[in-house]
Amino acid sequence: MAASPSLAPEAPRAPRVLSIDLLRGADVLLMLFVNEVAGVSGAPAFLLHRPSDFDGMTITDLVFPAFLFIVGIAIPFALGGRLRRGQPPGQVWRHVVLRSLALVVMGVLMVNAEHGVSGVLSAPVWNVLATIGLLLVWGAPDEGWGRVRKSWLQGAGLALLFVVAVAYRNPEVGGWIHLRPYWWGILGLIGWAYLGVASLYLLSRDRPAVLAGAIALFYCVALAAAAGSWAWLSALRVVVGPVVGTHGALVLAGALLGVLLRRHRQEGGSTGRFAARVLGYAVALGVAGLLLRSLSGVHPAFIISKNHATAPWGLVSSALTAAAWVAVFLLADVLGWRRWPRSFAIAGENPLVAYLMAPFLLSLFALSAPLFGGTNVYEALGATTGIGLVRSAVFAWLVVRLTGWMRSKGVRVQL
Repeated sequence: MAASPSLAPEAPRAPRVLSIDLLRGADVLLMLFVNEVAGVSGAPAFLLHRPSDFDGMTITDLVFPAFLFIVGIAIPFALGGRLRRGQPPGQVWRHVVLRSLALVVMGVLMVNAEHGVSGVLSAPVWNVLATIGLLLVWGAPDEGWGRVRKSWLQGAGLALLFVVAVAYRNPEVGGWIHLRPYWWGILGLIGWAYLGVASLYLLSRDRPAVLAGAIALFYCVALAAAAGSWAWLSALRVVVGPVVGTHGALVLAGALLGVLLRRHRQEGGSTGRFAARVLGYAVALGVAGLLLRSLSGVHPAFIISKNHATAPWGLVSSALTAAAWVAVFLLADVLGWRRWPRSFAIAGENPLVAYLMAPFLLSLFALSAPLFGGTNVYEALGATTGIGLVRSAVFAWLVVRLTGWMRSKGVRVQL
């Protein structure tokens, strides 16, 4: 007699791939650092974003696409693991939709904060309340805090988010609700790209050929949208672009590597040969990006530009991230090197909390200005280049350590 599905043993969880967490953690730390370097007087050009129409990129322009690529690497393990543990595809897809929606909500709130806050709440107070609301809704511990149940914490978080949504005012916007999607914000773009690629993965599963073909298709859509020849595509670009475009292609490129990695772990074989295959993949992506860049004289869509999310930028960024992952994989997962900074692991395991805590801390610094005669000491430290760079590094470390402390208290945004 066949076992009841509810009584069937659940497939064991596969051990985490340390190199994914480490690379993601290093990327989050770099992101926190370079975001603060932008406010340092006389900061080196290689630590700043290139202007929109500049053909080229710095290490700062690599941070965001690297994170998208790493999101993709994890998809076959996270979603594939749910399927192997017996979750129905429909249930897994609902998880994907809810996760994407949460990221979009977070991204929209944060991008509106960047456009200025006016009204009854000052910008720092608005940011603090919005962050607390987001953490209560999506980061509250399953067991609650003390005698306070998780459902009560989430209810309080939703109430806070309602308050900040209604209280938000922008002089350039009309209507009852002034919040606007704008360009969705970093987390929003991640959410849309994740939705598109995760949905495709659930349909195709571990089929490298399908994913490789989809990468080419996504870049073709990005180029078509940039050319503007399809009016309907341009009209829907605010939604279609983040889902099926360069950002989605970056996640797809990572997902393809993730499928190859999962197969290697299942089937075994030469680690050196696998690493060589991934390096070959990285070289192919890089060459493709440089070949497209050679057409930069034909159309601006062929330059390397983060702000315009061009195809060459996406391809070159994917190549660099894949090559970096191979190095970390060989050191951490193959050779067993464990002497990594603890901050890498903390940031890699809870990157969303780290991302949310950065503006939260900056808002607290702004609110503390009256204690120092109206001077924001943190901003003042950025007036000198050397001190400002040290300030930015300490800030990144502080955010990550605070994230680790919050995790020890049960606060985790595991979407």
